[in-house]
Amino acid sequence: MAVTALLIVGLVSTAFAADFPLRGVTEAGRYRVELMPENGHAPIAEIHSWSVRLTTRDGEAFVPLRLGLSGRMPGHGHGMQTEPRVTRQREDGAFVVEGMKFHMGGEWKLIVGVDGPVGMDTATFALKIATGVDNINVSVPNWSAAELALMQSLTLTQLKSRTDPSNRFSNNQAAAQLGRRLFFDKELSAEGDVACSTCHDPELAFTDGRKTSFGTAVTTRNAPTLIGASHSRWFYWDGRRDSLWAQAITPLESRGEMDNNRSDIVRLVARKYAKEYAAITGTALDEYIARVPAGAGPYADSNGKSSWDKMSATDRSKVNTAYANVGKFLAAYMETLQPEPSRFDAFVETMVADGYPAAKSSLSVDEQRGLKLFLDGARTQCLRCHNGPLFTNYGFHNIATSTNTDGIPDFGRMIGLQAAQIDPFNCLGDYSDATPDACSELRFAQASHGVNGAFKVPGLRNVAETAPYMHDGRFATLEQVVEFYTETPGPEAGRHELPPLNLSAEEVKQLAAFLASLSSAMESD
Repeated sequence: MAVTALLIVGLVSTAFAADFPLRGVTEAGRYRVELMPENGHAPIAEIHSWSVRLTTRDGEAFVPLRLGLSGRMPGHGHGMQTEPRVTRQREDGAFVVEGMKFHMGGEWKLIVGVDGPVGMDTATFALKIATGVDNINVSVPNWSAAELALMQSLTLTQLKSRTDPSNRFSNNQAAAQLGRRLFFDKELSAEGDVACSTCHDPELAFTDGRKTSFGTAVTTRNAPTLIGASHSRWFYWDGRRDSLWAQAITPLESRGEMDNNRSDIVRLVARKYAKEYAAITGTALDEYIARVPAGAGPYADSNGKSSWDKMSATDRSKVNTAYANVGKFLAAYMETLQPEPSRFDAFVETMVADGYPAAKSSLSVDEQRGLKLFLDGARTQCLRCHNGPLFTNYGFHNIATSTNTDGIPDFGRMIGLQAAQIDPFNCLGDYSDATPDACSELRFAQASHGVNGAFKVPGLRNVAETAPYMHDGRFATLEQVVEFYTETPGPEAGRHELPPLNLSAEEVKQLAAFLASLSSAMESD
């Protein structure tokens, strides 16, 4: 019998559980429920699966009409960034729920909804997800062991290397070298005057310093840094692409950015980089290039679209494959753009190894006070979204910025997710190198009304070097950003997630000072 997902709305308090399996009885006492992560532990920031075992009060196993499992962080007011789904029943009778993801450590509630033989019922389990960092049993002035553990979870020592399964050239040195050349090549644009580096300048932490970017025309979005971007699972402020390579090829054809078309991009590669392309891919750009009409592409002008439609399906597929490879080369280069340790990292490393007296010179008094504020969940809730070694949960949140400074609404993630799901270059598409089971972020992406007006949480490393801020560049300084959070927008801003925040003018400056300590040496090219 097929088990469909169940919308869960009820919450019931049960005993706090620290060990697995989690066991309990549903709210009305109709069913017994047992929960267990498939691998025996619940990792942070990784999609994984859980098993759910169901019995009646008399201990008889049954197949529910509907079954659902979801999670929320009551203290933070938000749920999971994924949409867990029941995918199969195991031989031992348990049901497998895939798509579980805890984007940060802390107090969670897991809610199970069951529609079984005697009706619907819900059970809720309290669960504490560890930060992934061992407790630090040291005593230093002004800092608790809990604060030290949090700080250590934010250092670059906790950053894991990543290979993109959808890009067979991920971490390929030759591909990265060609990708670097392409990144700075203005011939990728229609008029030969715009390169990727135009909006992602190494001298500006791979941003452009503009409120909104300017390629061939003014765009509507601010250019985010590329440093550390390879660790993300979604790209653009609205997450409209699900890989770094799919993102990389999008501006090439976008109006206002590079205004080109994929046929001319492939023709350029055949003319200028054919030898390198063949060496990396093992495939030459063969005689079909001569048949590819200039200016052809699905997003070109009317003549270009007509030419694209008249091409054979085989030739279109060959162009798309080569075009995707261009993105994969660019992504291989961008994977090399990684953050270096900052003064914050030095402060934590030295304090843990040698104690506070040796570490205190790494951060000023104001920076340390700002750090304490950052870690103080009751005062600031910064860690709600800015956690982990890159200071981001990689999620999407509505912080009342969906209407830009010109009064124009921006639907953010709601449209971006739809775009990612239909993108022919996504993880599940024909030009991806991933197997379907490696595309869990796309398969279990959460589509709900809650993503309307939500934008991607940026990382905070090198944030002092990447002004202006927000998806539309509305704030010029870090102080202005922090001040925005202290003034909760009114009803006119619509539905949003911002809690009230009460900081003095001095504390605003201290928090901004700490953020500036996250800067590291900039890459030069």
